[in-house]
Amino acid sequence: MTLKKLTLLAALFCDPMKSGAQDVALLLFDGATGQRFAGCLNCSQYDDAAVCNSYGDFGSRYSDTSIWNRYGDFGSSYEDNSPWNRYGEGLRVVDADGNYYGRFSLSPYEQSSLPLITGILGAYERLNDLEKLRDLLCE
Repeated sequence: MTLKKLTLLAALFCDPMKSGAQDVALLLFDGATGQRFAGCLNCSQYDDAAVCNSYGDFGSRYSDTSIWNRYGDFGSSYEDNSPWNRYGEGLRVVDADGNYYGRFSLSPYEQSSLPLITGILGAYERLNDLEKLRDLLCE
C-alpha cells in the first residue's frame, strides 16, 4: 500500500481537516483483549505484517488472520473483532509506543477519527465489496 494511495483514499472519503498519524505505523489488534495481532494498516506492502502484503498472514485474502478474508477471524462481517461488523468491537489501533488511536470499526463506539481509517470505512460502505476495497488500497 503506497502512502500516495492512502492519502488519496483519505482525501476522497473523509474530512481533510482532521489530523492523522499516517507517519507512524498503525498496528491492529483484536478488540476484545488487544493481544492478537491483526497486521499493520499503513506499512509497506513488502512488510510481512502489512495488510497489503498479499503473500503475508495479514494481507492474503485466504488467511484466517487477514481483514480481507470475509470468512476469517478479522474479516468476517459477523466476527466481533472485524472492522466490517457494525455491531462488533472491531480492531484496536495503536502505534509501536502503545499510543491508542481508537477502533477500526464500522461501529461508532470508540471509532477512530484518523483520516485513513474513516476513509477506508467510508469506501467500504460505498463499495460494499471487500475485494474491490482491498484492490483499491493495495494494488
